[in-house]
Amino acid sequence: MGPLIRYAAVDAVEQDGFDVVEAANADEALVLLQDGSADAVFTDINMPGSIDGLGLVSLIRARFPDARVIVTSGHVQLGHFDLPSGASFLPKPYTFDALIKMLKVPRRLQSA
Repeated sequence: MGPLIRYAAVDAVEQDGFDVVEAANADEALVLLQDGSADAVFTDINMPGSIDGLGLVSLIRARFPDARVIVTSGHVQLGHFDLPSGASFLPKPYTFDALIKMLKVPRRLQSA
């Protein structure tokens, strides 16, 4: 997710009342997630750092099983069985309303 798209997504989600902490890459995200206080993580599959977004998702599921995870990509289409349990896919291009709607869906109703 490019910086401009990330900044716009952060603005939209914050305007809807969410507290947001952003990371430029997976390594930075893992540092920010260490305290376990994140309720949700929104990541692109294609991202800089030592691991990509799917690697980040696997680590989040293992370390923070209660965190909601939403993955996006404009290059890859993922199906129900391509992501770990508790992770959802939002294909690009997406609307910020669609992202916010996914953040608000109760975890028990999210697709795998």
